[in-house]
Amino acid sequence: MRINKIIYSGKNYYFESEDFDKNIVLIEGDNGTGKSTLCNLIYFALGGEVKVFRKSNDQRHTQITSDTDNYVDLLVTISDQNYVFRRYIGDNDITVIPYEIKITQIVDSETEHTVETKEIQFLGDSTEILPVNRQSDPFIFSDWILEKLGISVVEFYHGYSTFKINFTDLMRLMYHDQQPDPENIYKKIDDKSALVSDSEMLKNAIFELLIGKSYSDYYDSIVKEKKLLKKKALAKGLVEEYKLLADQMRKNDELKNISFLKAEIEKNEVQLDKLHGARLIFKNNRSVSGSLDPDIETYKSTIIENALLLSQKREHQINTFDERYKIASLLTETRSEIHKIEKIIFTHDKLNLFTADTCPYCLSKVEREDNHCVCGSPIEEDQYERFFYTSQEYKEILKSKVKTLETIKLAYDAYNQDINDIKASVSEIEGVIQVNRTKLEAALNKIDESIDVESLNDIDDRIIEVRKNISDLVQLSEMEEKLQKLQDEYDTARDEAKDAELARKELGIQAKRDVTSKVHTFSQKYNELMVDTLPDCRSARIRLENYLPLINDGEYKEASSRVSIRLMYYITMMHLSLDDSEITFPRFLLVDTPETAGIELDNLINCISKFEDLDSYYSNYQVIISTGLNKYPESLKENRVLYMPERKKDYMLLKEKEI
Repeated sequence: MRINKIIYSGKNYYFESEDFDKNIVLIEGDNGTGKSTLCNLIYFALGGEVKVFRKSNDQRHTQITSDTDNYVDLLVTISDQNYVFRRYIGDNDITVIPYEIKITQIVDSETEHTVETKEIQFLGDSTEILPVNRQSDPFIFSDWILEKLGISVVEFYHGYSTFKINFTDLMRLMYHDQQPDPENIYKKIDDKSALVSDSEMLKNAIFELLIGKSYSDYYDSIVKEKKLLKKKALAKGLVEEYKLLADQMRKNDELKNISFLKAEIEKNEVQLDKLHGARLIFKNNRSVSGSLDPDIETYKSTIIENALLLSQKREHQINTFDERYKIASLLTETRSEIHKIEKIIFTHDKLNLFTADTCPYCLSKVEREDNHCVCGSPIEEDQYERFFYTSQEYKEILKSKVKTLETIKLAYDAYNQDINDIKASVSEIEGVIQVNRTKLEAALNKIDESIDVESLNDIDDRIIEVRKNISDLVQLSEMEEKLQKLQDEYDTARDEAKDAELARKELGIQAKRDVTSKVHTFSQKYNELMVDTLPDCRSARIRLENYLPLINDGEYKEASSRVSIRLMYYITMMHLSLDDSEITFPRFLLVDTPETAGIELDNLINCISKFEDLDSYYSNYQVIISTGLNKYPESLKENRVLYMPERKKDYMLLKEKEI
């Protein structure tokens, strides 16, 4: 993962960085000039919770919380794909728009030199608006970015509660935030009330997920096993429920399997055929009889009713086709509108030509009196028609259009379903008409036929009895078939759950071996860095049980050593990821002003110089680090992209917009 640029824009303040085109990006500034604000803006755009950006917080960032229509744009590259992350201050959605860089070469007419220009082209068809908080949303921004980084979205089980590990959890080992006393290796959690999120078990999981694929597969296997156990329990419950239903249907009869039930059905069907044959021998010559008249009238009435119903259904079908066509047109139009909005949403701030105080003819600034038009006529301010939108309003328009598109799609799908239902209904009605026509023809052929009514009634009674037996046997057979199917599904779920348990145990052993090896490699590199940066360090390693540092086998160290202990830990993570492609650590570090806990300047500069060793791998990575004035090696000066030497207006991170 790599950050290419960061932009802050509001009604009153703005900031736009240079392109972050180096592996190490240095931010140099005096205390209070905005170094931590820059890091907080990056973290906020990546889904983090920054309390000082909340108006309700006791300690607030005055400029940002007092600003309006303000947002952060983060231009990032993930796995060779470019995206813009836009998040509004106080909002819990992140708009994600893919983009590509179009490079154009033009010849300068004066110098005749070829000049390259870069232009961002947004791929608006893939725009997504993703929530930050999970709550009722099954798919959030964290799931999206972890998927792009190739890191599993793991469901974490802690006692009776379950939750998914988010990207901001993993950033606790990617974001080296500023701490007055950096005793803890991990960045502090965003929400202090979430005690589970700060448990040792979760911290271990964060390290394990970042250190390699083995533990990612292992945690996936845990989730799979839990789901299969749930599936097994559900399947078993259904089997027990259907067994009770089958027992009730059998009443006091003995249990018979499907094979025996089918044999009984065949036996009854043979008997039914014989009864139908016996019934035929009672047919004689035709005689005058009106016994079939009620049936004939019933058949005729049924045919007429269904013919009328068929006509109504076909008319409904035509109307539904028309409505679906209208919805399809609206769907196409809405998609086109969304595409147009997406094209302007990120260029609006540079092309915002018209405001409420701009002359529509010459575009000059007009000192407009409140409740008056630019022409001087009195107006109601809240009824003043506008032809411009703020960035926040554009985002809300886009979000509304996306929601509208989803609603239209649902309507379109509903019409499709209605059409299918109507077709099925038409087919069913046509079948009913055909059946009744056949019956009517047969009834008409039987008029005046001489029949032995008493004998015929006896046969009919027996036919009804046999048909009932067949019906009961068929229902019981279907129940047994369903029960057998559920039993097979339960057996399959039980076997799958057992296989998942074995797979989880095997992956657990494999992951333990892998992490043991990684801990050994980590400790070697960590020891090398600590010995080079801490004068009285003879040995350094991390513990296998919790992956935390152990210096000089646990001897007490003074507070100033904590800067080196923590910073070298993060650098070691980067070393491992650059050395081993199987490690899922995103090769990205955000380091905010590490000169705390009273560390001496020479030791601090020595610590920061260790970032330069990462270039020896000749691979892409990114470290964004902010430091105080001249508190870094001279060799990193060319990596400086932002310089804020004084707490004066011209040097502060956020600049006031000219009114």
